[in-house]
Amino acid sequence: MEKTKRIIDYLIDERNQKSEAAVRISLPFNNHDDVRAELEVWITRREYPKESPLIVEGYSAEDISKLAPFMDGVGVYNFMISLRERPENAKRIIAEGFVRK
Repeated sequence: MEKTKRIIDYLIDERNQKSEAAVRISLPFNNHDDVRAELEVWITRREYPKESPLIVEGYSAEDISKLAPFMDGVGVYNFMISLRERPENAKRIIAEGFVRK
């Protein structure tokens, strides 16, 4: 949980998540240090890196943000983890236009 403290704090303080939900949402970031690090930059600056951004399956966080403007940084970077762990499923979601139910 110490690894994801900044993410948890953001979720509680700025997105008004309950502590338990914030911890649950932050769990995937424990296993992806590079994704977590870039998200922490987003939390600080509220912008996606332009120079040398993390690329997963051909997509940067800014690319995902443009495709799914309803997502904040946590959602975007969580989706980057989905691209890494389940690329075929994530690419299907992109191809379908991030249909929201």
